[in-house]
Amino acid sequence: MKMFTVAAFALAFAAAPSIALAQAQPAEKPTVSGFLQQGYEVIHTDGGGGQFVAFILRKDKTLVHCSVLLQSGETSSCRTIK
Repeated sequence: MKMFTVAAFALAFAAAPSIALAQAQPAEKPTVSGFLQQGYEVIHTDGGGGQFVAFILRKDKTLVHCSVLLQSGETSSCRTIK
């Protein structure tokens, strides 16, 4: 039984880095440029005077709202609205 426990711990520690690495890989989040490459068109933009620019994108009957951080140009979030 003691040998089984030692083997189980050894396996867990050996697998831990690969599991941690797999979890550390962020899921690719949607971006405005990604939607534009998919054929979406910008139908509205709004600066609003804040730190974000909002984009409304359309393709066929699908509308997507994206917020982009002005300081870095990074897409903060995108969500389908219709």
